[in-house]
Amino acid sequence: MVERILLTNGRVLTCGGDPAERPLAGDVLIEGNRIAEVSIGADIQVDPGAVRVVDLRGATVLPGLGDAHTHISWPLDFVFDHAAVAATPPGRHMLDVAAVAKTYLQSGYTLLIGAGATQPDDDLLIHDAVERGLVPGPRIIPCGAMIAERGGLGGEEGGLMEVVDGVRDIREVVARQCDSGVRSLKLFISGDGVVPEFPSEDIYMNDEMLSAAVEVADSYGAFIVVHARGAASVAMAARTGVRIIHHACFLDDRALSALEARGDDVWVCPGLHYLYAVVSGGAEQWGMTAERVDASGYRDELRAQVDGLHKLKAAGIKILSGGDFGHQWTRHGTYAAELQRYVELIDMSPIEAIHTATRNIGPAAGFEVGEIRAGLLADLIVVDGDPTADITVLQDHSKMRAVMKDGAFAYVDPEVYP
Repeated sequence: MVERILLTNGRVLTCGGDPAERPLAGDVLIEGNRIAEVSIGADIQVDPGAVRVVDLRGATVLPGLGDAHTHISWPLDFVFDHAAVAATPPGRHMLDVAAVAKTYLQSGYTLLIGAGATQPDDDLLIHDAVERGLVPGPRIIPCGAMIAERGGLGGEEGGLMEVVDGVRDIREVVARQCDSGVRSLKLFISGDGVVPEFPSEDIYMNDEMLSAAVEVADSYGAFIVVHARGAASVAMAARTGVRIIHHACFLDDRALSALEARGDDVWVCPGLHYLYAVVSGGAEQWGMTAERVDASGYRDELRAQVDGLHKLKAAGIKILSGGDFGHQWTRHGTYAAELQRYVELIDMSPIEAIHTATRNIGPAAGFEVGEIRAGLLADLIVVDGDPTADITVLQDHSKMRAVMKDGAFAYVDPEVYP
């Protein structure tokens, strides 16, 4: 028999698209793993004997959050030593990965898009464990090892990435990763100023290679995401069919035109909080000194990214929340700080920022989630307070009352709901 759950005596934030939406008193009825009915301003009438009634005690229910740039490989105590993570014995490492998955879930994140695994099977293994109910965690679109062009950033032999030379290579690597179950494939097509010999404006690969990668991934029902910081790399990603563009720190008219030409089938995931944290000195005690920040060009990059995000917002190009969380200056569990930066730095309203982690990410990931609407999957969170008035509510773990995934309670705060 399908379980029916009624969420009542709370406020509902549907994330239906209204830029002025605020949480309103309402009920949500769930049948099985889907939302059956939503009522605003009136009670849903049910037979109490046939429905599990959950009293939200005035809390706000909204869609589960998503992160579109996830490195679930990075443990809770990760600093910046990728090689050490790669060398960790696999059994112990998977316990670290399971702890990260649990942390995402208890932070209100019910959907993750993988952006590169440090040990190649990390995303696949934790995805399987979560799906089988062995460990708690969000929905995960698994990634494999990141892919770099020989001679570019990450393209050295014996490194942590798969290295490709030309169209034939990239077809083979994408097909092999997809055969293993990977569905989000991360390509490095630009440099990164934090490694001065590979500046952010560098461009790697070419249109033919990216188009081939997109074609092969699409044949498997997978998609391509890219590390693209410079304008030329962003333009190339947009015109070749890449689905998600990470960073997009520098934009010019050609890059903006290429993004606009794609319409609603391209998304930008900036990772704004990461840049902000580094430039603001949050990483200094872990070796990211002021001198190193100066050498990286990140101060100029942050200014350029803020300017570019204003332009993307004005052009209606979809922005996704997410970005390199897991360093000690972007600690696991602080994922919603990205939303706070959108409000503070690019003049989004709190509900617009919330949309980047809810209604925008559902279509990007290919899941029927991100809104509270009849027929969609019941991935929901319950929080104290009004995140449309104070976006930092979503960072306060003491206010995270419950998390539902697939119509079931995946996490409940024991101090509130014993």
